[in-house]
Amino acid sequence: MAINSDTVEGTLNEFGGKAKNAFGHATGDVKTEVSGAFEETKGKAQDAFGEAKAKVQDAYGKAKDAVNDWADNAPDYVQKARETGRQYAEKGGQAVRDTVTEQPVAMLVGGIAVGVLIGWLVSSRR
Repeated sequence: MAINSDTVEGTLNEFGGKAKNAFGHATGDVKTEVSGAFEETKGKAQDAFGEAKAKVQDAYGKAKDAVNDWADNAPDYVQKARETGRQYAEKGGQAVRDTVTEQPVAMLVGGIAVGVLIGWLVSSRR
């Protein structure tokens, strides 16, 4: 995780507040003791904010890198999809050719049936 100015300042304020609190407690100065406790709490909050900010920046950087990687590889993904589609089309075409060659009568009857069905659907819509 990255260190940022909020984390550093928060840690410094926290330790400074602890020291001020301890000094106020040791000398019996309630005002200094309360002021030190306030600065310590403020420092803890600022440090926590700095850590959260660093986590968000890290997550943003990782997401940005992932998107950039995907965008850089998109042409490869498209090419692979095209090649896979072409292979399936070739296999399907070959399967149709094999079926027509092996069973020409069945294909002829099937083709006529499909033609009659399409003609019936088109004529019934009028």
